[in-house]
Amino acid sequence: MEFKSAISTHREPEGIVEDLIATGIVDRADLALLFVSPHHEDACDKIVQLVLEKTGASNLIGCTGESIIGPNSELERTPAVALWTASLPAARVLPFVVDLDDVNNFETVEDWSDRIGIERDESPSFIVLPEPFTFGPAVEHTLGIMDQLYPGSTIVGGLPSGGTSPGQNRVFLNDQVLRQGLVGVSLSGPIAVEAIVSQGCRPIGEPYVVTSAEQNVIRELRGRPALEILKAVFEEAGAADQALIRKGSLHIGSAVDETRSEFGPGDFLIRNLMEFVDDTAIAVAAFIRPGQTIQFHIRDAESADNDMQRLVSESVRDADTPPQGGLLFSCNGRGTRMFSEPNHDINIVNHQAPDCAVAGFFAAGEIGPVGGKTFVHGLTSSLVLFRERP
Repeated sequence: MEFKSAISTHREPEGIVEDLIATGIVDRADLALLFVSPHHEDACDKIVQLVLEKTGASNLIGCTGESIIGPNSELERTPAVALWTASLPAARVLPFVVDLDDVNNFETVEDWSDRIGIERDESPSFIVLPEPFTFGPAVEHTLGIMDQLYPGSTIVGGLPSGGTSPGQNRVFLNDQVLRQGLVGVSLSGPIAVEAIVSQGCRPIGEPYVVTSAEQNVIRELRGRPALEILKAVFEEAGAADQALIRKGSLHIGSAVDETRSEFGPGDFLIRNLMEFVDDTAIAVAAFIRPGQTIQFHIRDAESADNDMQRLVSESVRDADTPPQGGLLFSCNGRGTRMFSEPNHDINIVNHQAPDCAVAGFFAAGEIGPVGGKTFVHGLTSSLVLFRERP
């Protein structure tokens, strides 16, 4: 296998593609991913056309993103285009598209299988790019169906960003430039795909079982008012953590596997704490049911840095071979909005895996697995690494 990535800050389509080609591409790529900043939204058709002509790529997907990630940089809120190309001998690469009408009309999992175009026994992995305005309400449902249809598969990706209203974002499928739906690609065969989801949080206090809840409102934890428990957690925290809580860095983690007796990093799905209700309850950005285990978490730059460093280091250390290619989907709230220095996430990947060709974009939601299930995350870095598998 061979992977290459390139980035361009040129302003015109011809110059952009010339830059990308000159930096380096895989000849006659089996798969290309293209990420374009919103500054070029009116030129997307031309850029896609030129990329296909110049690279001869067999399959292409991509989208627009507020900020673009290239081999060594995260170009935030500035004109940029990144191209990632891969030669995948003997692998099967199948692009697909799903729109909201499909979701509403599909009646069985077989309908989904027919549209995605690959059978369960092929053990595929997926890269998906759902447009948030037109497909956002169906993303979690679609990911759940795919988890059910392809158990054990790895599903990663990000929601296009930069647009402020329907029709402004773009998604690409080969020579098509679309304004709606989900585009994706399945990969099967001798390719190992690993997802690293860095939620960038650390736990505070201890786990609690929810004893009373209604939809997204937690009313009681261990039989006590939820806000009373939160106040106790706050009072027991150190001064630094109390300051972070006051600044709004507190989140709720819900256990993905409630059968565990002990919980550690990666065992919780992190969701935003929204508001207090009736001076006793807590509203969160997720549906909560009685019996679930939750734990309060704090997210800050230091925690996010430590988490990303640890996860990428462990991946490189524990694998038999180093990763050859990677795709990075970082939240719009990361970058210099979170860290004091630019290029934070890409620098970590390059330091831990220096020969890995990486590209990506800053997303309006990051897709990746936690506890064996696929979710849409926020303020997260979702990294997918590719290795050759015998």
